[in-house]
Amino acid sequence: MEENEVIGKRVNLDVKNIKRVKIMATLLEDEVSELNEKKKLDYIINKAIESYYGSDQIRKLLEL
Repeated sequence: MEENEVIGKRVNLDVKNIKRVKIMATLLEDEVSELNEKKKLDYIINKAIESYYGSDQIRKLLEL
């Protein structure tokens, strides 16, 4: 089972990114359907961070 560390941080999203989160929640409906709104937001933010961290842009920076 995956170990999760919960850090109570506040995330301020602008209107454009709130809309994007809603779109992502719709696309990931199978994965987030059982979660409440806060946990959906947490899941999507973590998924986005994992994806960005694995991107070529970040990998190149990590090589420096």
